[in-house]
Amino acid sequence: MKKDIRSGLLAVFMLPLFLLSCKGKPDRGNILEYAVSPESGMRKEVEIDRHVYKFQYKPAAYMLKSEGLSGQELAEREKQLDSMVWFNISLSIKDFPSSPLRYGIKGIEEYNERLDYYLNRAAGDISLVYGKDTLRAYSYWFENNQNLSPEETIVVGFKLKDAKVPVKDLHLAFYDRVFQNGIVKTVIRPDPG
Repeated sequence: MKKDIRSGLLAVFMLPLFLLSCKGKPDRGNILEYAVSPESGMRKEVEIDRHVYKFQYKPAAYMLKSEGLSGQELAEREKQLDSMVWFNISLSIKDFPSSPLRYGIKGIEEYNERLDYYLNRAAGDISLVYGKDTLRAYSYWFENNQNLSPEETIVVGFKLKDAKVPVKDLHLAFYDRVFQNGIVKTVIRPDPG
């Protein structure tokens, strides 16, 4: 009888571990889930003091799937994405409930200076090293969230010189002049396998 109880208890404790282990790696067939999963290697996070920088690589398949296009629109969009590499760079401050642009400011002028930098000048401080090439932003957009969330996002695209899709490591660097954290870098493998 004691052996049966022990076996039952062991099963009760082992079942959650078994179920967690069955989850395994994210499904590569679902690019929308796979690309944002930590296991994919396409999403990286760098923390410097309280500043958090999240880098999300968005391969063409991810963008095409998320846009939900079909037919001629899909074919045109595929052509637009040829030789392009896209990233989201999100900025936030740990335990700060507002936009990072509001963190530690003394007045509206300082907020406006920060906003101006991210809207108009930050693109010049973002680069991508691909093989022997150092690429500058080909396309740039700052998604100003109007203080609706504690995170701000930059969307940046680079045009590859000699490749339709990346096959080498992507070395992304951002020199954030607002928060003076030096050059924030990450390396992303386009297909970590």
